[in-house]
Amino acid sequence: MDLSLDTKQLQYINLIKELGEKEIIPYSSKHDHSVDVSFDWQLVKILGEHNLVCPTIPEAYGGLGLDHFTTALIMEEIAAICPGLAAIIDTNVHAVEPLLLAGSEQQKEAFLPALTGKNAGLAAFALTEPTGGSYVNGMSTNAEKQPWGYVINGQKDYVLNAPLAQFILLFAFTDHENKRNSMRAFIVPAQTPGCMIGPGHDLAALDYAQTAAISFENVNLSNDLIIKEREVCSGYLLMGQTLDLGRALVGATAVGIARAAYDLAREFADTRRQNGVGIRQHQAIAHMLADMATKIELARLMTWKACWLIDQGGDYTVPSAMAKVTASTFAQEVTCMASDIMAARAFEKGSFIEQLVRDARVLSTLEGTNIIQKNLIASLL
Repeated sequence: MDLSLDTKQLQYINLIKELGEKEIIPYSSKHDHSVDVSFDWQLVKILGEHNLVCPTIPEAYGGLGLDHFTTALIMEEIAAICPGLAAIIDTNVHAVEPLLLAGSEQQKEAFLPALTGKNAGLAAFALTEPTGGSYVNGMSTNAEKQPWGYVINGQKDYVLNAPLAQFILLFAFTDHENKRNSMRAFIVPAQTPGCMIGPGHDLAALDYAQTAAISFENVNLSNDLIIKEREVCSGYLLMGQTLDLGRALVGATAVGIARAAYDLAREFADTRRQNGVGIRQHQAIAHMLADMATKIELARLMTWKACWLIDQGGDYTVPSAMAKVTASTFAQEVTCMASDIMAARAFEKGSFIEQLVRDARVLSTLEGTNIIQKNLIASLL
């Protein structure tokens, strides 16, 4: 495994840093991104100008066709600038994975180009329900087979990008007596009759990202909107592979959040003086910064390994789960240590460090809770 970055990867890193400094941070600081206002597409458009709204889509469908390792590098940089924007892009990548893994050529041609280019849209991934998230058998969304397709009834909740999506990647059951074996993946185009978005959730994390419930009431989907799983044996396995891939990018997002908190704390420690010297000269503060830097490096290396295995066609299930658990845990620890160093300033509403503490906390829930990840890891040891 070669840990050196090539010229193209370094260019993407520098591009995101430049966009953040010149466009994203100045724009984001002047605008309200709460759930109570209309979504402001400007930050998405900034990335769209460089075709980075869904970077894993192959070139054949208008995308960049970036591998997971390079995508992780990009996600870390975006998360260090605007975690909510990173969550939006993460979700896009997540929603297209079932299509890339098992979708037909016609499905790819019909839906993937909508997430590419300067006017790229967004997609949603609908799995969690009010009655079940990590507990798949607690879900109840049903797909009733008809000669022409399926009729969908049920409800999904806490769906990122739901109010904004061009299409929704939906998982539902066709047999409630045999849920796991009857799980199937469906593509639900926006504005499909019976598909109702809302209410939105005003979450205390990932500002800018939009999250909502989705209700399906007698939604008719033709046969060409079901993913046939030709490359995998079942919808349940397709869901598992999709989550395995996504966890590594959550790890990258966590690294970006932790790094941003560390940079703020280090800058503060360099300028804050106590007893005549900068507080960074005090051993207690210096050791906290050393611990923070070490945790970030460990999380980054685990994330890189998981993404490298994905790109090499290796067994990435356990490494991806480990990366997600480690990075999200360390992100919480690093942001809390940063807030300790910055003291009262870290608790000013609207400050970046206050936002980072909230954003780090939610990562232990996304892509399956960390407790579930530990169950997965333990089962495969």
